[in-house]
Amino acid sequence: MDAGTQDPIRDLDPFGFMEGQASVIRPLGGKERSLDPRYAFHTPYVEFRPGRVMFTIRFDRLRATFGELRVNINAFIPGSGRDAIFVTSARIPLSDSMAAERGLAISFMSVAGATYAAYGYCTEGTDAQAAGLSVRAEQIESSDDPALQQPLLPTRLSTPPLVSAVRLVNDAAPSFQDPVSQAMSAGQLAEPDAHKWLSRLSPRPSDPEAQWRLAFLAQALDRYGALQPGARGIGWGEESRALAPVFAAAQAEVALVDPPAGDGSALSWNAIACSTLDARPGPDGLRPGMILSLTDQPADERGFDFLWTIGQAEQGHAAGSCANHLVELMAMLRPGGPAVHLFDVTADMSDGPALPRREIDRLAVMLLARGFSVAQLNFAGLAERGGPVPFGLIVRKD
Repeated sequence: MDAGTQDPIRDLDPFGFMEGQASVIRPLGGKERSLDPRYAFHTPYVEFRPGRVMFTIRFDRLRATFGELRVNINAFIPGSGRDAIFVTSARIPLSDSMAAERGLAISFMSVAGATYAAYGYCTEGTDAQAAGLSVRAEQIESSDDPALQQPLLPTRLSTPPLVSAVRLVNDAAPSFQDPVSQAMSAGQLAEPDAHKWLSRLSPRPSDPEAQWRLAFLAQALDRYGALQPGARGIGWGEESRALAPVFAAAQAEVALVDPPAGDGSALSWNAIACSTLDARPGPDGLRPGMILSLTDQPADERGFDFLWTIGQAEQGHAAGSCANHLVELMAMLRPGGPAVHLFDVTADMSDGPALPRREIDRLAVMLLARGFSVAQLNFAGLAERGGPVPFGLIVRKD
């Protein structure tokens, strides 16, 4: 069936590609022993219109004490004579009941002539059992609109390159004045540049960690050329409303994305629900908002010169792929534009939402592989702190 005539939402057979073969997640799949001992499921390859597609994977009554499920989205071009091509991936620890209940949502951009499938596997085995598994593929938006087929133009800001070095990671004491991707320390809040930004916040939070996040965000955006007259930025995180005076003084135009409804739906360029940072709640408690449509904007105005997030990395990590989630958000960032992502990090594995330190290394490598620059990582003092610590990751779209 032609991709243009198919339903935008399709429920795929999780075991339709390797029919009859038993899944490593018992008692799913068929009765025959799989040729691949890691095999959990593999959907058939299906075609979509060019545009954004989301695969949603959910288990029914999944239980496990160990094992990690990885899900690859692979592309296959019929008639090309080539093997399937890896597109993107996500993963969840099967023993994490909350993560297993949420399942996985993986979005990607499809292209004409290619077919796509989801392949799930457990590299190190598992004792997982489940009553069922569903895989849904949804065409979020189609790039039939010519606007979505055009790459974003580079930012017109004079943005300097990120502070980088031969080594990706450095443990020397970082500077707040010249920030890299770094963790919070008490000493940084005592630096003059931190005081400068804290004095401009309205309202100024009493929590030192919130103070650091906002001051670091302002310092990083200023250091890397975002706070200029006429600059356009977009951000996530209600906490950042306190930065309204900072952006107003810089004569930068910014929008704050409204919190999602929680249904796991992907962000659409056709309708982004936003509000201004200084929007005041009405009698009903709601803030006046606006709907941004990047597809309706002229090519020379489409996209944003800078971007920031607070708490989005944790959401991506919980959903199985922090890198995929952040790259999805940064799709609307113009080349040359900086992005600052703020989240909590821990020195070791944690049951909470904070990202483990080793995951930050992996995240940085994946962003570098996808065409972004990443300011040098610095974890000085993290091991001694114990518990979650705020961290700021500075990225530039190349």
